[in-house]
Amino acid sequence: MKPQFHLPLITYPSASSLSVVQNAVDLARHQKADLTASVLQIKTPLVGQSSPWVDDVERLSSQAKRFSRDSGVALSEAVCDYANKADIRAVIQTFEASEPLIPDTLVEISRAYDLSIVEASETMMPLLENLLFESGRPLVLFPANHVCSRIDTVAIAWDGSAPLSTALTGARLFLESASKIILISITNEAPMNEKARDRYANVLRNSGLDVEVVVARANGEEVAVAIQSAARALHADLLVAGAYGHSKMRELVLGGVTRSLLADLEMPVLVAH
Repeated sequence: MKPQFHLPLITYPSASSLSVVQNAVDLARHQKADLTASVLQIKTPLVGQSSPWVDDVERLSSQAKRFSRDSGVALSEAVCDYANKADIRAVIQTFEASEPLIPDTLVEISRAYDLSIVEASETMMPLLENLLFESGRPLVLFPANHVCSRIDTVAIAWDGSAPLSTALTGARLFLESASKIILISITNEAPMNEKARDRYANVLRNSGLDVEVVVARANGEEVAVAIQSAARALHADLLVAGAYGHSKMRELVLGGVTRSLLADLEMPVLVAH
């Protein structure tokens, strides 16, 4: 069964970057996956609400729609160009939606695919949170201006939690093809369940994988920073982590470590909730 990756792209108020398009194509190539890009163009921009003192709302709306349309064309062309050069199958879906409905539309689309690929930027953060908590699928997040490489070593931010178990299920494709797995625990967090960690390490070893267990100290750093520092020092290409948070009246509230991780991403991370 060939993996099916999803690339949600936005076109307003800022367009998704070409960097995330390149990373998505490279990731699909390395994992022998197909890629579907969903390009969401705005139907009804909220220019009137953001600029109530401007009389010419119709003109601003027209400009916003034109920017969205032009951005969509440029992103679609980039997907086709990169995919052709990488020799992967890429499909482009173009949709129109009113600005407030774009996150819900992309969440619904994302549920059909194995994972979604998103750039962890300020522009994408509201959409990222919706996808993370409502799509039921894992996300692979890339820092801005990151260049995707083959994923040979996978680090796991081990805490024994249910969200991590969900992330590990979504990361199975990457674990199976990895040359090495590293379980990283941070010692100054809550008491560590070493038996559960070692049990999982043995399960991976019994599956034929090379597994290393690493215990690291935060040394005054935020936990998210310490985990990424340890993973990068061990030359990991991907970090797998569980995401914490809850939804109340459709307002997403992230756990502290999760928010810190998303806000200061230094390497590709697969997260799920």
